[in-house]
Amino acid sequence: MNSAKLLELIDSIYERGFDHQDWNIVLEKLCHLLHANSAGLFFINFRQQTFRVLGDHGFPESFISSYQLGLGAEDKTATVMMALPDGAVHGAIDHKVSKLEHPVFYEKILLPHNVGYIGALNICNNDRYFVGIGIHRGMDQTQFNDDELSYLKRLYPHFRRVFDFSDILEQLKEKEDVFMSALSRIPIGIIIIINSKLEVTYNNELATVLSKKDLGLKIENNHLKLDKLADQRLLKSSLIKLLNNEITHKTLQIKSDFQISPLTLMARNVESSGKPINFHQDQIILYISYPELCSFSNADSLQAVYKLTVAEAHLALSLTNGLTLQNIAEDKNISVQTVRSQLKSVFNKMNVNSQTDLVRHILTSALNLTR
Repeated sequence: MNSAKLLELIDSIYERGFDHQDWNIVLEKLCHLLHANSAGLFFINFRQQTFRVLGDHGFPESFISSYQLGLGAEDKTATVMMALPDGAVHGAIDHKVSKLEHPVFYEKILLPHNVGYIGALNICNNDRYFVGIGIHRGMDQTQFNDDELSYLKRLYPHFRRVFDFSDILEQLKEKEDVFMSALSRIPIGIIIIINSKLEVTYNNELATVLSKKDLGLKIENNHLKLDKLADQRLLKSSLIKLLNNEITHKTLQIKSDFQISPLTLMARNVESSGKPINFHQDQIILYISYPELCSFSNADSLQAVYKLTVAEAHLALSLTNGLTLQNIAEDKNISVQTVRSQLKSVFNKMNVNSQTDLVRHILTSALNLTR
């Protein structure tokens, strides 16, 4: 076995494998190294019962689509390998045995693709998912011997490091997606998430609207900028105190030379059920209120009192908070005509005749006392 080619293959695992961008190159080199006709990197999600081919070499395109649409459930290679621990290698499939013991697998997968022998490596095998590599030889060839499988096993720690790293990133991404999704569904209030350098990592649509008005606060190049230098310094120092746990929250008001009412900013750590979330090490949430732009009613109250649907309640609050019908349509990825239809239903249920009446009704309602 060529050591230089093995080292080249290991380099490819790290170079190509991160972010799962191009496993095909890695599998092609693996086939050349072990004199295999084809190879695949297979992923099974146990919770969703889905089968995916993350990378392949030597497979017809029709096989990959068929595998992911249900043929994967017939793959006895996975059945054999899932009984073994992480890092296990095995001459998992001999077509002569499979023809007798697993005729459906033989007829649907092995025979049509001239797969006679399969050597396999378990990369990850836990209660959430299975990841493994299968390398294939034809029916006129021989099974992978112990020396060849030992080379496959030497690749295990490198594949595993890449997948462990990717798994950590994926879990963080899922948490961030859930967090951002929850924030994006808040139809009231102006929300901006920043760090101590005033870099903006999230802002809802209402914050975008406010930043375009002449109210002493702007978002430029993903940074929060206050018109007055003294206000900017005070905010920065407050964020540092929050991050150092010297204070639990900080409220300050800013006012441009052209506005009547000030903006009120309340900065605090992201919290859930009263407990800080270590969402990021350097992350603060800003709640910003402005009397002429914000309502403190909530969607649940509007639904309960006026029998609005969820979409109608969010529409009413979004209009009250300064968004236009076009803003709302773009945010929800629906047509303006659909939004107008929802608005007509809101008018009927709330007994108002115009957007102005709707906004005035919500702003002066006792529902504003509900938090």
